[in-house]
Amino acid sequence: MDTAKKIILELKTAGFEAYVVGGAVRDLLLGRVPHDTDVATSALPEEVKRVFERTVDTGIAHGTVLVLLDGEGIEVTTFRTEGAYTDHRRPDEVAFVRTLEEDLKRRDFTINAMAMTETMDIIDPFGGRIDLEDKRIRAVGNSSERFSEDALRMLRAIRFSGQLDFALDDETFAAIKQEASLISSISIERVKAELDKMFLHEQAARSLGYLQEAKLNEHLPNGKMFDVDWTAYEATGNSLYGWAFMLHRGGFDVSALRLYKLSNDEKQQLANTLCAASLETWNAWTYYSIGTEALEMAAKLTDRQVAIPKKKSLLPIAHKQEVAINGKDLMEWTGKKQGPWLKDWISRIERAIVFGELPNDPATIKEWFQVEFSTQDE
Repeated sequence: MDTAKKIILELKTAGFEAYVVGGAVRDLLLGRVPHDTDVATSALPEEVKRVFERTVDTGIAHGTVLVLLDGEGIEVTTFRTEGAYTDHRRPDEVAFVRTLEEDLKRRDFTINAMAMTETMDIIDPFGGRIDLEDKRIRAVGNSSERFSEDALRMLRAIRFSGQLDFALDDETFAAIKQEASLISSISIERVKAELDKMFLHEQAARSLGYLQEAKLNEHLPNGKMFDVDWTAYEATGNSLYGWAFMLHRGGFDVSALRLYKLSNDEKQQLANTLCAASLETWNAWTYYSIGTEALEMAAKLTDRQVAIPKKKSLLPIAHKQEVAINGKDLMEWTGKKQGPWLKDWISRIERAIVFGELPNDPATIKEWFQVEFSTQDE
């Protein structure tokens, strides 16, 4: 915050207005440490660049310049207003303006439409401070217009309700219900990012209740998935757990999320979680073959009380690379060439070691293998 204040003072000395704006102001008023600090100014981008020695053009077409000062990077954006949003995602045009209020009135919610001077005075033209005190999420101006401009704001409103443990303003919630179908115009990457954030918060169940009540999920890919009872949901700090909870409760497999463009790693983690959750009992192979993260999610889904790290630490080996022999050894012992048989026997040896039936020692493995292999040939 000290760096932002320095930037504001520099801009004011140069004859411009400048303020801290957005989420940083909200967080400070809530007694929280802001994650990011943004500055809005009456200076045009080229004017900002003339004031500061070190800048980066991060979004100059939209008026944003990154100012590098005291080892920090602060985004400084020119006061602006926005044109029509014909695609319900982004403005067709951006126009720079010279007054703070014109800039603030284009923002999404009153709690994000406040500004702060370098002396910590709050500028609040839309009642955001009262809404913070009343724990209320309310759109700036006409709610339907705000959601028509950027339909993702509907999900953001719902996400903020869980993140801050706030209620949605009646008019704002009514507009979400009315404009719900517009969410289908938003890219699935942006939708997933909001849902990921939603799953992280302690009051995520509140948000997901709003999602269901507004029927917003009905306009998302495979949206019926979200129609599960979220009241028992407890955030873990891992957004994947939200997806796992939904799939497990609804009886879906990972293919139900095909249109959400999960990474291969995310899909594998979820598949492993659902697999572990489906098992009545967990044995040594479960702890060996499934990662800690997936097991922890599965344990929470099924109310298992188990010390997963300890169980894993007691295994004879942690992964296949620790097996004391390899395929070359088996070919040497048998005189056979490489083929499907090799993978099968390495897998048998690996399982025997994991289950404690075979010590992980080359000589012992060779002796065991030769007996087992000859018996099979008979």
